[in-house]
Amino acid sequence: MNKTQQITVFQNNIFGICMMLLHAVALSVLYAVVKELTQELSSNVIVFLYKFMILVCALPWCFYGGMRTLKTNRIWLHMSRGFLSVCGSLSMFYAIKHIGLSDVTAVAYLEQIVLLIVGILYFKERATKTKIVAIIISFVGAIFIIKSEYFMRIYEASLGNSYNSSSEFNSFYIFVFMAIAFWSLNSTVIKILGKTEKTKVQLFYVMLFSCIIAFPIAFMDWAVATKIGVMDIKYPVSLVDFTELGLTWKHIGYIFVLAICYFLHVIGHFKAFKHAELSVVVPFEYTRLVFAGILGYCFFSEVALPPSYIGYILIIISGVAIFRAEQKKRKKQRAQELEEEFDQA
Repeated sequence: MNKTQQITVFQNNIFGICMMLLHAVALSVLYAVVKELTQELSSNVIVFLYKFMILVCALPWCFYGGMRTLKTNRIWLHMSRGFLSVCGSLSMFYAIKHIGLSDVTAVAYLEQIVLLIVGILYFKERATKTKIVAIIISFVGAIFIIKSEYFMRIYEASLGNSYNSSSEFNSFYIFVFMAIAFWSLNSTVIKILGKTEKTKVQLFYVMLFSCIIAFPIAFMDWAVATKIGVMDIKYPVSLVDFTELGLTWKHIGYIFVLAICYFLHVIGHFKAFKHAELSVVVPFEYTRLVFAGILGYCFFSEVALPPSYIGYILIIISGVAIFRAEQKKRKKQRAQELEEEFDQA
């Protein structure tokens, strides 16, 4: 590699890092705005308005080139994506209302572990030692976060001190795990659709069906049938008048910010992987934890307990380990392909 090529690679890496930081900041701000909105609006309403705003903003790009560019033969898969997307957002937004931003962000990283498990079980990918160890470390990290007050009590007891905790387990983490499950299934459907469908086709249909599915959920009055832990099992009673939602122009502004953050985080993530070396940009994806912590502290007075930081570190270590293992695998496969091409020549 000559000097000019080295300079180009360096510039691309810097650009990629900036894009990854943009992705991290945008997603952190998105979660913070959702937390603010859930103090005054129902998660159901927020999800519908969020999806609808994204659809409206994306329509000019989606329709560019005419309706025929949106033709698809896999409408049922797109409908499945819409359903999974709505369920994931409803679960995550509800969890964000009751859990600190840093903790939600860290536990949400378990999605890549779930996808790893799906890859092993469904796509028959090889279960290496690195993957198995990373899966175990990630779940241990999640336990440190979820049970942070329990570990604090043990630590203080070892010092002969007492520690007053509100509870050992925040049941609202159930909704984070539900969101991870829905989004992991959604990612699996994306992987299948990606073989035949263009990006704008996927975006148009997922948002269209998300709005259709989220609309009745948002504008129905729900009554509680029974309660399972912190989860209310509800059934629809009647339609809600739009004026009863308490929607203001301030809320509309926040929803617009959510849509902007969505596009920025998607564009940043895509551009980072497109222009820079993966080994350079991937570690910066975890800066989301830092930004989430800053926003949580500044706007919601959230301070994570010491055991949570242990959990953050374990989850980051496992994520980076998985990435490095996959990168080595790709390099080895590429080397073998080049060797075979050379032999055939």
